[in-house]
Amino acid sequence: MLFSKEQFEDGSILALWKMDEDEETLLSYFDIRQDEYRQYISKFPFKKRRQEFLTSRAMLKVITGAESEICHNEDGKPSIEGNSMKISISHTSGYLAILLHSNAIVGIDIEQKRDKIFRVKNRFLSEDELAHTNKQNEMDHLLLQWSAKESMFKMMNQRDIDFQTDLHIEPFELQDSGIFYGYETKTDQKIRFELYYRIYEEFVMVWGRL
Repeated sequence: MLFSKEQFEDGSILALWKMDEDEETLLSYFDIRQDEYRQYISKFPFKKRRQEFLTSRAMLKVITGAESEICHNEDGKPSIEGNSMKISISHTSGYLAILLHSNAIVGIDIEQKRDKIFRVKNRFLSEDELAHTNKQNEMDHLLLQWSAKESMFKMMNQRDIDFQTDLHIEPFELQDSGIFYGYETKTDQKIRFELYYRIYEEFVMVWGRL
């Protein structure tokens, strides 16, 4: 069920979907590709994968009004078949997000709130980033930094990126939503990213564009 769709002044379109529909309901969104998708997902061994596949394409149809296939290159980066619009996709337990733009490269990431983030924080954050993490709302702050680095990675056309040493988050004051900044030191471009974020009850979300 699509529960939010927004278009921003920069041309980005952001949609968020709660994945609570069964396969038949999701298949009913399609006219041209319904039989094709029914046959295709029958090969998936896991229900979760079938649901994510159908939901992402149902979302795209709701957003654009057209039944368009989502393709992936060898690095797993998505694109829309026959459409120059840029797309980024992320999913976490029970939710799926899509970010679109007519020409700018986009990146989005959503992360469920789980204690696992405490066990892995030293693998993706530098000492300075850890020092600037809000200890009173540590889980949210850690997850936002992880999601930011995921979004930055999705916007870069690079392999072998080390989240701890190549991607960096500038200190920011934690709020329910806002803007913060990150930068990369992997390439000669030294790209600086403007990143938007929101904190929900069950997950956090970060997105940006280049």
